[in-house]
Amino acid sequence: MHRAKAQLRDERPRFSVDRATHERLLRSFARAAMKGDLHEIKALLAEQAELVGDGGGKVPSFGKVLQGRDRLAHLYYAVALRARGSLQMVLAEVNGMPGLLRYVDGELESVQSFETDGRYIVRIHSQRNPDKLLRVRPI
Repeated sequence: MHRAKAQLRDERPRFSVDRATHERLLRSFARAAMKGDLHEIKALLAEQAELVGDGGGKVPSFGKVLQGRDRLAHLYYAVALRARGSLQMVLAEVNGMPGLLRYVDGELESVQSFETDGRYIVRIHSQRNPDKLLRVRPI
């Protein structure tokens, strides 16, 4: 309900993308992010892509919306470099749509949901609050 109200308030456009296209885009993004392929990550993000983080005040997260293809691509690239092969992203059902579970060193680090226009990722919601992650069950 909160997300729907915020979307109406923000008047952001919603995209109608079929599930297969959404999943294909996320699989490509997950592969690029795990490899740390900066060029491919950028190619999958819209120029004005956004990332909204939520740590629930319990873990570090971004206090404001991060914007821009380059900024987000470099963030995902940096995570891959820091994780050095221990990064895993798994396709999962998140709020009724395909999303990704991100594991670092075998531990669930975040649940990420994505908005796409069918060609690019336009918005990422990253939930890092450990209380909420406790309820997540991989498929």
